[in-house]
Amino acid sequence: MAKAESRKFWAYFAPGGSWFWILNFAIVAYSVAVQWFDDHGFPAKKFIEADAALYTSAIIGILLVFRTNSAYDRWWEARKLWGSLVNDLRNLSIKSREYVDLTELEMKRYGELLAAFALSLREHLRGKPLPPPSNSRTHVPLAIAQMVYRHLHQWKRDGRLSDIEMIQLDRHARSLMDVCGACERIKKSPIAGSYTLILRIGMGMYFIVLPWLLVPTIDNYTFLMVMISAYYVTALEFLAEEVEEPFGTQANDLPIDSICETIEDSIADVLHFRRDKADAKSLETFIINEIKG
Repeated sequence: MAKAESRKFWAYFAPGGSWFWILNFAIVAYSVAVQWFDDHGFPAKKFIEADAALYTSAIIGILLVFRTNSAYDRWWEARKLWGSLVNDLRNLSIKSREYVDLTELEMKRYGELLAAFALSLREHLRGKPLPPPSNSRTHVPLAIAQMVYRHLHQWKRDGRLSDIEMIQLDRHARSLMDVCGACERIKKSPIAGSYTLILRIGMGMYFIVLPWLLVPTIDNYTFLMVMISAYYVTALEFLAEEVEEPFGTQANDLPIDSICETIEDSIADVLHFRRDKADAKSLETFIINEIKG
């Protein structure tokens, strides 16, 4: 437990992993080299009097604010979508059980189907799609959503659902693909590359010039100021890069594994079934059996 918490702390402290430390080391090493070789011939005084460092810092700050805000908006929208999915799957399980006189076997199969949607969507968004349930189907969440509708319409044809009850369930079943489509939009529409490129060019120019501006004024403390600046600027950039695509497994991504467990536990409590913790292999087996059934 302590080891896991330690790994999480360092992942939060240094987003980007080893590349974060490599970049910071390179920036500080460059500042030390400037400090060592500088003969005070660089016209730093004129730049300082013109507030060049202040203007440059302001530009970098504005670009970083845009970058982090845009990335966090995507992260927060994804979190709201998965929160909506939790509620809709819970409502589907509750209303289906109360509206339809389900047998124990039906409750188990239907509950596993609802839980499988969240798990398949997680794998789909992480770029690790499960094998399709048939040769003609490649979008597994779509296939599972169709299975849910198949159950609902079968119950309606059998007279186990009234028209009003069908409308109530349809609202939640329809939202499954609404959530899936919105998550796919986030995943497939990254922030325009020009913004990222301009910011990184600006960061590079900033850290190239900064040591030359600082050496004539603070001399031996230049590397320390550059190290502090480099940490915050690069940490924000790496953090924005992580949360921009929130469906992965990095420390700052959405806790989708935990959300899927919450969904499965909630459905299991309502429909009174319990199965082993799902993984990709067991989910694949379930989908294939459901297709055959």
